[in-house]
Amino acid sequence: MSISSFMYPNLMAKLQGMYAKKIKKAALEELMKQNSIKQVVALLKSMNEEFKGLEDNPRRIKIKIFLDHIFLMDVQKISRLLNKNDKKILHEFLSVYEIKCIKSVFRRVLSGNVNEQTNDITNWIDAIFKNLRGLETVKNKKDLIGFIKRTKYRAFFEKPFEQDEVSNVFEIENELDKFYFEHMMKVAQNYNASLEDMIGKKIDLNNIIWIYREKKNYHFEEARVRKTLIPISYQLKKQELDALVETNNENEMVEILKKTYYAKKIDFSELENLEAKADQFLYKLYQKYFRASMFDIGAVYAYLNMIDLENNDIMNVVEGIRYHLGKEEIRQKLV
Repeated sequence: MSISSFMYPNLMAKLQGMYAKKIKKAALEELMKQNSIKQVVALLKSMNEEFKGLEDNPRRIKIKIFLDHIFLMDVQKISRLLNKNDKKILHEFLSVYEIKCIKSVFRRVLSGNVNEQTNDITNWIDAIFKNLRGLETVKNKKDLIGFIKRTKYRAFFEKPFEQDEVSNVFEIENELDKFYFEHMMKVAQNYNASLEDMIGKKIDLNNIIWIYREKKNYHFEEARVRKTLIPISYQLKKQELDALVETNNENEMVEILKKTYYAKKIDFSELENLEAKADQFLYKLYQKYFRASMFDIGAVYAYLNMIDLENNDIMNVVEGIRYHLGKEEIRQKLV
């Protein structure tokens, strides 16, 4: 289903205009030449007026909140140009951030850090997720489950809370992630091929990353790994996915990955920076659809994901400077 160029004559120009103002790769290289956070921030302000309000020596969380604020302003500009049905689709895209807000409070409650500031979610609630108002004031398990019962995510929390089995944060968060991607694939299949392609490839790569991470870092058994995966195969064949789950070491995983569709675009010879490589692949995919699908709802999805990854790049550069990382080490983290 396409966005009509006659229906939205201003939307495509707005997307292109907003994107033209963003921090690009050449600017990131200039940022990496700086010696301090203050210098980085000063340069950001000179490059883009959107950064004028950023404090001179911000902590990581302050930068994250500031970038979220800029992102949300873009979302609001886009939303004003959409009709009712397309606003609904936009909200479906953004539900991943709704889940992140819930995860943030969930972790605080379980860790006992309930007095931490909630500015990282307040921006999102005020701007978009008005249905989550009150989440930022939750202080304990009882308050959280009472709040979650009013949302579409209640099924993921009710049983663990009732049985006092909430110690495994990973499993609940994994179920939320799977819910999001399964739902988004259904949405995409009802609209168009470009949207399905972006979401399908994101699902495939997430499954690969999850298998690698769970086997290497957590030593999950095969049955537990299978339970965590999104039950969708797109360009990654089901037999390839099964074979990855059954691997006994990284070398076996590399050999299987080298035979997959994704080996044409991703270097699987070593897997240490697998997540960064996947992001780099997806970033190019989003760029392709942003340029080629300008009268298509996929262009909006591509734009939002491009900006999300570019914001991560800004965060990685700033934090790399903060911790005195070498330029090449920082570059490896960028899309």
